[in-house]
Amino acid sequence: MGKAKVFIVTQEYKAKYKVFFVDQSYKEKNTQLLVPGELVRQEYQADVKVFIVDQGYKADIKIMRKHFPN
Repeated sequence: MGKAKVFIVTQEYKAKYKVFFVDQSYKEKNTQLLVPGELVRQEYQADVKVFIVDQGYKADIKIMRKHFPN
Protein backbone atom coordinates (compact mmCIF):
# COMPACT_ATOMS: atom_id res chain seq x y z
CA MET A 1 0.00 0.00 0.00
CA GLY A 2 1.22 3.55 -0.74
CA LYS A 3 0.75 6.56 1.44
CA ALA A 4 -2.44 6.56 3.45
CA LYS A 5 -4.59 9.63 2.81
CA VAL A 6 -5.92 10.55 6.24
CA PHE A 7 -8.85 12.79 7.18
CA ILE A 8 -9.89 13.67 10.73
CA VAL A 9 -13.67 13.53 11.13
CA THR A 10 -15.65 15.39 13.78
CA GLN A 11 -18.13 12.59 14.49
CA GLU A 12 -17.12 9.18 15.74
CA TYR A 13 -19.56 7.18 13.61
CA LYS A 14 -17.92 8.47 10.40
CA ALA A 15 -14.49 7.14 11.37
CA LYS A 16 -12.92 3.88 10.30
CA TYR A 17 -10.43 4.07 13.18
CA LYS A 18 -10.23 5.83 16.53
CA VAL A 19 -6.87 7.43 17.35
CA PHE A 20 -5.28 8.26 20.69
CA PHE A 21 -2.03 10.20 21.08
CA VAL A 22 0.65 8.70 23.34
CA ASP A 23 3.86 10.22 24.71
CA GLN A 24 6.19 7.20 24.46
CA SER A 25 6.96 5.19 21.33
CA TYR A 26 6.67 1.83 23.12
CA LYS A 27 2.97 2.57 23.72
CA GLU A 28 2.25 2.92 20.00
CA LYS A 29 -0.14 0.40 18.44
CA ASN A 30 -1.25 -0.18 14.83
CA THR A 31 0.71 2.79 13.50
CA GLN A 32 1.26 0.98 10.19
CA LEU A 33 -2.33 1.88 9.29
CA LEU A 34 -1.38 5.58 9.11
CA VAL A 35 2.37 5.65 8.49
CA PRO A 36 3.45 6.58 5.89
CA GLY A 37 0.58 8.96 5.33
CA GLU A 38 -0.57 12.46 4.66
CA LEU A 39 -3.48 14.55 5.85
CA VAL A 40 -5.98 15.61 3.20
CA ARG A 41 -8.25 18.64 3.30
CA GLN A 42 -11.50 17.06 2.09
CA GLU A 43 -13.29 13.96 3.36
CA TYR A 44 -13.83 12.57 -0.15
CA GLN A 45 -10.04 12.52 -0.74
CA ALA A 46 -9.39 10.20 2.20
CA ASP A 47 -8.54 6.50 2.21
CA VAL A 48 -8.67 6.45 6.00
CA LYS A 49 -11.01 8.49 8.21
CA VAL A 50 -10.03 8.82 11.85
CA PHE A 51 -11.60 10.24 15.00
CA ILE A 52 -9.43 11.49 17.87
CA VAL A 53 -10.46 10.02 21.24
CA ASP A 54 -9.53 11.23 24.70
CA GLN A 55 -8.92 7.87 26.36
CA GLY A 56 -6.53 5.16 25.26
CA TYR A 57 -8.82 2.18 25.83
CA LYS A 58 -11.20 3.51 23.16
CA ALA A 59 -8.51 3.67 20.46
CA ASP A 60 -7.81 1.34 17.56
CA ILE A 61 -4.56 3.20 16.85
CA LYS A 62 -2.17 4.68 19.39
CA ILE A 63 0.43 6.98 17.90
CA MET A 64 2.86 9.69 18.92
CA ARG A 65 2.01 13.14 17.59
CA LYS A 66 5.32 13.37 15.75
CA HIS A 67 4.48 10.18 13.81
CA PHE A 68 0.94 11.27 12.89
CA PRO A 69 0.63 12.28 9.23
CA ASN A 70 0.73 16.00 8.47
